[in-house]
Amino acid sequence: MKYIVSMLVFCSGICLAQPADTLELDECHRSAIENHPYFKQKGLYSQSKELRVQNHTTNWYPSLDLNGKYTWQNEVVELPFNDMIPGFKAPFMPHYNYKLSLDIKQTLYDGGITKSSKRVEESTMLVNQQQVEVNLNQLKEQVNQMFFFILALQQQEKSMLLKLGELEERLSIIESGVRNEIFLAADLDIMQAEILKVNQQLAEIKITKSSVFRMLGDLTSMDIKENAVLELPFSDIEPAIEVPRPEQVLFDLQILNLDANMELVSKQRHPRAYVFGTFAYGNPGLNFFRDEFRGFYVVGAGLQWNVWDWSKTSRSKQDITVQQEIIKSQKAAFDKNITIQLDEKLAEISKYEEAVRRDEEIVDLRAKISKSAASQLENGVITTTDYITELNAETEARIRLETHRIQLVQAQINYLTTKGTI
Repeated sequence: MKYIVSMLVFCSGICLAQPADTLELDECHRSAIENHPYFKQKGLYSQSKELRVQNHTTNWYPSLDLNGKYTWQNEVVELPFNDMIPGFKAPFMPHYNYKLSLDIKQTLYDGGITKSSKRVEESTMLVNQQQVEVNLNQLKEQVNQMFFFILALQQQEKSMLLKLGELEERLSIIESGVRNEIFLAADLDIMQAEILKVNQQLAEIKITKSSVFRMLGDLTSMDIKENAVLELPFSDIEPAIEVPRPEQVLFDLQILNLDANMELVSKQRHPRAYVFGTFAYGNPGLNFFRDEFRGFYVVGAGLQWNVWDWSKTSRSKQDITVQQEIIKSQKAAFDKNITIQLDEKLAEISKYEEAVRRDEEIVDLRAKISKSAASQLENGVITTTDYITELNAETEARIRLETHRIQLVQAQINYLTTKGTI
């Protein structure tokens, strides 16, 4: 039994002695965001915007339409004086019509619709990309939970290994005492049982830690080794630069997008000027009394102005204004909720700061008690069970201290994440 326990301690020491990769929280955040499928959407939205802008640009290009038609009508124009003038025969207008034409139209002034449409596409792209940022930012909270959970497990593992070392040292003393009839064989059994219990706890910690490492690797798309050392991040809850949260930026961009749509609605009432031309071949041509195929053309200029739209534009503007007010109210509600969350985070930080101060005092006292108990055990003043009780109390105090230290930093990081600083 002693050989198996010693080998476990030795293997644990070898694993800890091997050089391990260090892993930082910022690195996990960055990798989780850059490797998430959502991240590709930002580039796709940009490509979509460019295609739409190019389509709007074609509004200034001349339009070319090739048209062909055949018609037949039951009645045509007849000259009323056909029988009134002797020797005069009025021309006959055919009932059928063949026509093949090329129609060309060139915009001279579109009232600013093309420019406004491009601005709408640009602002819409920014809104969509910022929505992606909002979705990706939520990954940080998931990374934080896994990262600090692993940190807590690593600290528990260190404390349990320290306890295991103490038990191993006392086991040697008890074995010697049993041989010299100072200790009973039952004391040796109690110590060995406690060592087995510690190794069982270490095995459970290792399995849990391995599982969370895999989850963190899947989330961040990183190849994380199980012996990776996670660095406890430094956090300053009062950063020099205030950074707005992605949601707050999204609200502002949505309002700007509605401003662009408001401008586009206004431009739709502006007059539009254009020139046009029709080049055709048909029978009859422009002279419909000549029953023959001929080429002809028509050129001209036009003006289009929707003078009265029954207040449709006005109502559209009012609707956009209402939507802006809705977004402003959503932003105000979000800001209020964030303020409440930040107050809760600050209270949580204060709680863990106080807990750490108390834990440090408790650990100092428990260390003295355990040291005294070890001396008393060697002198036969207390039993092995009494010593293990005191050692367990010290180990639990150390685990609480390290856990509260990690929870304190986690609370500070959560505060900064809620604030949008990281």
